[in-house]
Amino acid sequence: MKQLHKHFTLVFALIFSIVFTAGCQKKAAECPFTTITWENTLEDITELEGSDSDAYDSTVYGGLVYSYPKEYDGLKGTVKYSFDEKDRLVSMAWMYETDDSGDLMDVYDKIHQEAEDMLGKSGFKYNSDRFADLTSPGDVWYLDTGNVILNTVDAEDVKILQYSFLHPDVSEGNPQDSKK
Repeated sequence: MKQLHKHFTLVFALIFSIVFTAGCQKKAAECPFTTITWENTLEDITELEGSDSDAYDSTVYGGLVYSYPKEYDGLKGTVKYSFDEKDRLVSMAWMYETDDSGDLMDVYDKIHQEAEDMLGKSGFKYNSDRFADLTSPGDVWYLDTGNVILNTVDAEDVKILQYSFLHPDVSEGNPQDSKK
């Protein structure tokens, strides 16, 4: 009887461990607006997007940013691939610009829902006291595979949405976790 109890306990512990581990794995962020991944090079990007890009210095990562016109979700926008000083791809972003605040919010709501469908709720508390003065919505998913950021700017002269995927090496942890 004792032997049966040990086997039952061992099997139960194994099943519990497998179920718990599977349920706790974070979803990977697969960039929906490009097939490029962190392992790709500028040559791979040029092959996918073409050679007609605007290139400029990145003030954030120390390398160059390559910008291409890119349609995503039926909307005309721009995709940006940012490299660091070691010529390593560290950021991919899609930007949409409009002149209408209502359109901006509709696009934000649609892409935000798609991001939540892919990644779940972000856990970022945008409507906290810390961010109460911000009028443009945004959200951040802090993932082990790299942060995903969806933000907007709705000012009188510019109305843009940017959907960014960051390499894990340039991603930061959730600052709200340290305040708990």
